[in-house]
Amino acid sequence: MKRVQLPETLPTDTEVWLLEFDFDSTRLAEDWALLSTQEKERALRFHQFKDQIRTIATRAALRRLLAKHVGSSPRTLRIDVNDFGKPRLQADSAPAFNVTHAGSFALIALSTQSEVGIDIESRNRDMTHLDAYVLSPKERDLGIWSSENLIELWVIKESALKALGVGIAEYLQAITVLPNQDGSYRIAHDRASWTTIQAWSIEAPNHYVAALSLMQHRPLCDRSQSFFF
Repeated sequence: MKRVQLPETLPTDTEVWLLEFDFDSTRLAEDWALLSTQEKERALRFHQFKDQIRTIATRAALRRLLAKHVGSSPRTLRIDVNDFGKPRLQADSAPAFNVTHAGSFALIALSTQSEVGIDIESRNRDMTHLDAYVLSPKERDLGIWSSENLIELWVIKESALKALGVGIAEYLQAITVLPNQDGSYRIAHDRASWTTIQAWSIEAPNHYVAALSLMQHRPLCDRSQSFFF
């Protein structure tokens, strides 16, 4: 696992880590031992072996990173989730975090000051006919995004909605991605309950594209559910 170099316009409290999966690894037992019962059950629900590996390795890596931040054991981390399943550690001083994986890679993002969302996708992902599903009315009018760069828009929107902690499918057209002069993106919306969101395209492995989003303020987590993560 290695730390990703981020754009200079990102806040210094933000960090992103890249994990490359080793599907023949002999260390799977070590990762498995760190997971909660719920995480193990979730991993085993996947029928494909590689999907199980992705889930186990990503969760174990996340636990190790969070444990360093809060000075705890990776096995004892306890979190809450909001209504859409977005997790957060219970400790007030704990960083916000988000994970994503595709193909052979995962990204883990952490921030001590902002809600964070991250997404990675293969550039080879078929985006045919998805413009009708992804583009907001304003994006259609502006003509900034097209079939040629739709995958970049997709990861930006996914990361932004993950930062907000809301469902992806329901809100893709509720936000508009507008380029800033410094290479970042402003996320425009008309939802009074949502705050300021900014996004960045970030470094990704060859043939992949990735984006990171930060929300200006960290809202209170819905504490209606709790489990070990």
